[in-house]
Amino acid sequence: MKKLFFLTIAAFLLSNLIFPLSVSAASANLLISANKSDYNVGDIFKLHVSVISDGNNLQVVRAKITYPADLLQVQGFTLGTLFPQKSPGESIGNGIIYVGGYRIGPATSSNGLLGYATFKVLKEGKATIDLVSGSRMVTPDGVDIYGGGNSITLNLNAVPKPEEAPLAEKPEVKISLITPVVTSNTNPDNTWSKNNTVVLAWEETPYNQGYVLNLSKEELSDIGNKITTTDNSYKYENLEDGIWTFYIKAKYPTGFSPIGHYTIKIDTNPPSLPYPTIESRLDTNGQNIFQIFFASTDELSGINSYQIKFDDNSFQTATSPYTLSSAEENAKTVTIKAFDNANNESTAALAIGGYISNLKEQQAKKALFDIQASSAGQKQLVFYLVLSAIIAILVISVIVILVKKRKKS
Repeated sequence: MKKLFFLTIAAFLLSNLIFPLSVSAASANLLISANKSDYNVGDIFKLHVSVISDGNNLQVVRAKITYPADLLQVQGFTLGTLFPQKSPGESIGNGIIYVGGYRIGPATSSNGLLGYATFKVLKEGKATIDLVSGSRMVTPDGVDIYGGGNSITLNLNAVPKPEEAPLAEKPEVKISLITPVVTSNTNPDNTWSKNNTVVLAWEETPYNQGYVLNLSKEELSDIGNKITTTDNSYKYENLEDGIWTFYIKAKYPTGFSPIGHYTIKIDTNPPSLPYPTIESRLDTNGQNIFQIFFASTDELSGINSYQIKFDDNSFQTATSPYTLSSAEENAKTVTIKAFDNANNESTAALAIGGYISNLKEQQAKKALFDIQASSAGQKQLVFYLVLSAIIAILVISVIVILVKKRKKS
């Protein structure tokens, strides 16, 4: 499988040396590949996303990939070491994968793995996976030099029907090579959980002689034939965070069942602290409106929701920015909780009473000053009007006297 992956990359590099993708001075490309072109329903496989820098220094790489959601289920994306920091705005699901990474410090011109998406085959068909417009490859100068990417088509096949073989004893008994169906009360299938002690169970199948088990973060096509247990449950303790696949097959007198899969997602780390801040703005009536801003990040399972409370009141669901009601403006402290998709939580608080009271006091003083200034202005206006009237009367009187003297003379 690795040989097929490296041959695909080599072919892509050779084609770009002979037929350049772009005539621009700087260009880099992305390449997607799978370990093989044929999978069965229920298989788990990885889609590799590789960076072809063409010698250009890169700081940020983002890939936008489409896939048929009716045929494939994406179970997550894992970054490689080339761009190890996860870019914000990740979106995975509903037929689109939009992921990326960046480097802190020097850029790199190395070719290598951006990361890989993990898929599960839902039903048979032909699945075309495309790198589409919206992917980005950004230099340290902020220039996007993404030149394009490729697409692959996978053949998704139905699981072969279990073979039936007769027992040696008479009368003849046909044995179905049934794959065990796995369930878990601690970690539901393909769902993030903070439980790192995982208990898996399955119904005992007729005529089975034991079960072969394997737990791995890697894609496996063969788990060997050594019996792990004859029980119909198994327990794993202190698993590290990440996406795991549990593989199982049953042994029968006539052979082994097809391999079954079960996805375990573990995240035991809380999200970053959702430090709140407070800001104010004036509404159309000149009154202050107070808003609480907050945000958090979670590197593995992602942020699910936030809650807010004031002083000792109960928490309630909230989004940022949160606008305070008139009653909440009297609170002394606001507390924010952030929850990730594994139900881990983190809490941060902010004292807001002094900020709000000081701002209201300043607004009241300004209003009083405006009233006093308006009153003083009105008094000055009356004084100047009266003075102007007196001056006008005096001027008219002088003019009348001068006219009378001129007529007498």
